Amino acid sequence: MASIPPATDEQQPRDRVSDSMGTLARGAAVNMVGSGTSVLGRLIFNLLVARLLGASQLGAYFLALSVANIVGVVCVGGFDLTLVRNLAQHRTDENWGLFRGTLRFALRTVAALGVTGTAFVLVSAPWISRVFFHNPAIATPLRIVSLYVPFYALEMVLLAATQSFKQMKYKVYIESMLNPFLRIATVILIGLLGFGLKSLLFTYVGTVALCSILAYVALRKCLRVDLAKYQPTVDRRDLLAFSSPLFGVTIVTFLILYLDTLVLAHFRSTAEVGLYAVCVRLVLVTAFSLPVVSQIFAPMISELHRRGEIAEMGSYFKVVTLWAVELFVPLMLLYVAAPRSVLGLFGREFRVAVPCLLILAIGQFVNILTGPVGLVLNMSGWTRLQFWNSASVLVLQLVMAVLLVPHYGYIGAAIANTSAVITVNLARVVQLQSRLHINPFSWSLAKPGAGSIVALLFAFAIRSKGAPMGTAGLALLWVGMLVAYAGTLYFLGLDPHSRLARNHLRASLARRFRPNPMNLRLGKETQ
Repeated sequence: MASIPPATDEQQPRDRVSDSMGTLARGAAVNMVGSGTSVLGRLIFNLLVARLLGASQLGAYFLALSVANIVGVVCVGGFDLTLVRNLAQHRTDENWGLFRGTLRFALRTVAALGVTGTAFVLVSAPWISRVFFHNPAIATPLRIVSLYVPFYALEMVLLAATQSFKQMKYKVYIESMLNPFLRIATVILIGLLGFGLKSLLFTYVGTVALCSILAYVALRKCLRVDLAKYQPTVDRRDLLAFSSPLFGVTIVTFLILYLDTLVLAHFRSTAEVGLYAVCVRLVLVTAFSLPVVSQIFAPMISELHRRGEIAEMGSYFKVVTLWAVELFVPLMLLYVAAPRSVLGLFGREFRVAVPCLLILAIGQFVNILTGPVGLVLNMSGWTRLQFWNSASVLVLQLVMAVLLVPHYGYIGAAIANTSAVITVNLARVVQLQSRLHINPFSWSLAKPGAGSIVALLFAFAIRSKGAPMGTAGLALLWVGMLVAYAGTLYFLGLDPHSRLARNHLRASLARRFRPNPMNLRLGKETQ
C-alpha cells in the first residue's frame, strides 16, 4: 500500500485555514437554523403582544423590560465575553484547574450581583416610575420583572461558557428556539384566558428561569472532563482587568440601545413609547444576521490574536461581514418596500410610525455593513478603547435625544439612535484599520448590493399604488423579492465562502429533517 506523503510546510497552514473556515461555516449554519426560528418567533411574539396590549400598555411593557434588561446587563458585568475569551484559551491549553476557577468565580459574582439587582429594582420601582416616567402605574410591572434579573444574568454566563467550546447549538436551542416558542405559547394562552400585562410579565420571568436551568445542563454536556478532579485557581486581577472595561462598554452599549426609549418615556406618553418600541423591535429582528456569524467567530478571534495571525483574522472578518450582509438584506427589503403594511400587522395605530422605521433601518444597515467590528476590538484586548468609544457616543445620543424628543417625539428618538449607531461603528472601523490594518469591507459586498436593487425595483414595479397590503399580499411580495434577490446573487456568482456556508446549512437541515433509515427499517419490520 502506498504511504501517504507527509504534509509540507505550505500544506499545513492551508489545511488549518480550510478546517477553520469549515468550523466557521458549520457554526454559522447551526446558528442560522436556530436564528431563523428565533427571528420568526420573536416577530410573532411582538405582534401578538402589540395586538393584545395596544400602544399604551405596550409602552409600559417595554419600559419595564428596558429597565430590567439594563440592570441585568449590569449584573452580567462583562463576564459573558470574558468567559468566551478566557475559557477558550484555558481549554486550548488544557489548564482545567484555571478553567474551573475562572468559571466558578464568574458564576458566583454574577449570582450575587443578580440578587442585588432584583432587590434594587424592587425597592426603587415607585421612585423610578414617578420621577423618570411620570407614570406611577409602571411601578408594579417593574417589581414583577425585577425577578427576571438573576436568571437572565446566569443564563448569559452559562451560555457564554458553552460558546468557549465552539458549541453553538445549545445557545441556538435554548435562546433562539425554545425561548421564543415558550413566549408565543404563553401570550396566546394569556389572550385566550383574558389576562393582561401582569400575567404576561410573570410568564416572561418564568421562561427565562427555565432557560437558565437548561443552560446549566448544556454546559455540563460540553465538559468532557471531570472538573472536580482539578484544583480551582483563578487570576482575579487578570479577569477583572479584562472584564472591567468590558463591563463599562457593555453597559454603555445597552444604554445607547435603550436611552432613546427612556428619554422618550420621560418627555412623551407611553403610547409613543409603544409606537417606537415596535419600530425598534422590527429593526432588531434584522440584526439577527450579525450574531449568527459572530458568535462562533468570537473564540476564533481570541485564538488567532493570541497566535499573532492577524492577516488570517482579517480574512475571516471580511467573510463574516459578507455573510451578515447577505442574511440581513432579505428582511430589510420588505421594510423599505412596504413599511406601512409591515407596521399595520401590529394594528392600524402603528402605521403612522413609517418615518421612524425607515430612519432606524438606516442605522441598522451601517451596523451590519461594518460587521462585528466591536467584537474584534473586544476579543483583541482593546476593551478600554471600546469603553471610550461607547461613552462618547452615549453623550452624543443623550444630547441629541434631549434636544429632539421634546419637539419631535419618537421621530427625534429615532434620529438620535441612528446617529449614535453610525458614529460608533465608523469610529471602530477607523481604529481597527489603524491598529491591526484590517477592515470588514470587500468587493464581494457589491453582489448583495446589486441583488437588493433588483429586488426593490421588482417590488416598486408590483406596487404601483402605495395602499397597505394584507398579510397574504405582503407574504407574496416578500417571496417575489427573495426570488429576485437570490437570483441576482446566483447570476453574479456566489462567493466561495458563501457556497461553503450554504452547503453546511443544507447538510444541517438535512440531518434534522431527513428520515432515519434505521427507523424506517424497524418500522417496516414491526408492521
